[in-house]
Amino acid sequence: MQNPWFIRGVLKASGSLFSPGMIPLVRARTLSITIRATAGSSVDADLRCHVLYSPDGRNIDTIDYATFDITYTAGSTVQRTANIDVPEHGYLYLKLENLSSADGWSDITVWYTIQSYPPEPGYQKGLITVDTGEEPQFKEEG
Repeated sequence: MQNPWFIRGVLKASGSLFSPGMIPLVRARTLSITIRATAGSSVDADLRCHVLYSPDGRNIDTIDYATFDITYTAGSTVQRTANIDVPEHGYLYLKLENLSSADGWSDITVWYTIQSYPPEPGYQKGLITVDTGEEPQFKEEG
């Protein structure tokens, strides 16, 4: 993994935090998000990651594009990677929500990895043929 996208110290009981920016999607093919966090000794519920979509980087959907939970083990550090099926273009914004009302999470680290389609013609998703500039020559009979 490369350097973390963001690191947060503590997420209090029943609290939420948002990513410091957005994940840009440009010819995106695959996306994986990895979250590592340490559950407090009294945590009694999971840490939820809400993935929100924005078509333009300004207008963020109010309904989750995707969600996944990081299963807790009280007092332990846990890590989960989720693969997200993404649109080819737009932006993603993350919200982490502590579902435990008893204790917080600490040492929260988030990474993401994107694989994109190459920009060259003929490799984009869904493109079957490429115009080579040559057309077949047909002779008319008659």
